[in-house]
Amino acid sequence: MYYRGALERRGLGIDLGSRMAKVLLARQVANRVNVDSAAMFTFNASWTQDGIVKEPKLLGRLVAEQLKANGIANPFAVFSVPSQLATLRWVTLPKLSGDELREAARYKVKRHLPYPVDLAYVEATPPAVDEGQSQGQSLVIVVKKSVVDSRAEVLEHAGIVPISAELEAQAILRIVERKLNEKGALWRDASVTIIDMGSTNTHMYVVQNRQLQFMRGIRFGSERIARSVATETGLPYEEVEQAIGREGAELSPDGMLSIALDGDIVLANVKQDLDKLTVEFLRLLRYFRSLHPERSYAGILDHMIVCGGLAGLRGFAEYLHEALGLRVERAKPFSGMVGRFKRETFESIVNRQEAFTVVLGLALSNLESEASDRSSERVARDFVWSR
Repeated sequence: MYYRGALERRGLGIDLGSRMAKVLLARQVANRVNVDSAAMFTFNASWTQDGIVKEPKLLGRLVAEQLKANGIANPFAVFSVPSQLATLRWVTLPKLSGDELREAARYKVKRHLPYPVDLAYVEATPPAVDEGQSQGQSLVIVVKKSVVDSRAEVLEHAGIVPISAELEAQAILRIVERKLNEKGALWRDASVTIIDMGSTNTHMYVVQNRQLQFMRGIRFGSERIARSVATETGLPYEEVEQAIGREGAELSPDGMLSIALDGDIVLANVKQDLDKLTVEFLRLLRYFRSLHPERSYAGILDHMIVCGGLAGLRGFAEYLHEALGLRVERAKPFSGMVGRFKRETFESIVNRQEAFTVVLGLALSNLESEASDRSSERVARDFVWSR
């Protein structure tokens, strides 16, 4: 949080993927949040391996260059941890807080980990304890220290103080909750399925009563679609990837993707790839429903929100609606906000705003932090996950 005045705060979010990064600076004045600047850029995929950043100095320099080029100056940032690199588990814990809660969580989950618990950061949400009870359900999040520390090192090489790390899932849930709150009290406790389309992985989350109930990931992302189009058309992959994210790209109900390249319209059939994706979604939906008694409220799934790279593709949400039989809408994370972007980047950002869902959620987390959190304990390497 960066203060320019008593009523104005700024929050920086940095989302580091496997080959793409995003930065976003949000500004809050009174109750209004606007986007000051945002950028998306690729980096060498060899810089990361198994979720660990192997070249933090190189990536840090690149992040610093992008921050400078986009006029982003903020001393603190919240950064992302890919959801597929975390272990999440609901466990019963006593009514504790702070280090005592973390220690109890570590004891509960250590036998479920494929590696020693000492190699991981462990965080737990405050147990939901009913009146008269001493224990309750808590969501425990476990991430290898090497995953978190290597990303923090990137920010340090960029001249940024990393104040906390959040799972991509938590950042997305913050955006979705804002969206549901705008629709009224009835929607806040609704059952919602969230699909996050990354470049190499796609995640499905189920949220009920504002709590994450289910999370699964599959090895499928926008990169697969772009490579299929490049193979079918003989066009360079990088050009196809950029064209899919630009205005004018459209997916038809029969699975034909049209993109504009060098003034020409290029058509490619991606139905086979999309069918594999929707089959996986249907399998996960059936599995989640099977966990609950037939016709119970908990098993009802009829509303889906899509975010991530492909979500902004015209016709994609409609395609999922027909294939899955659910109401499907785009996340539109910038809805109700004013953005101040460079003219040359405005179109690419606005047309692909769903790709900025995670990084906006991180920036909002930064805004929600209190100035007192800038203590030495908070900025130490023992990173925390915001609920």
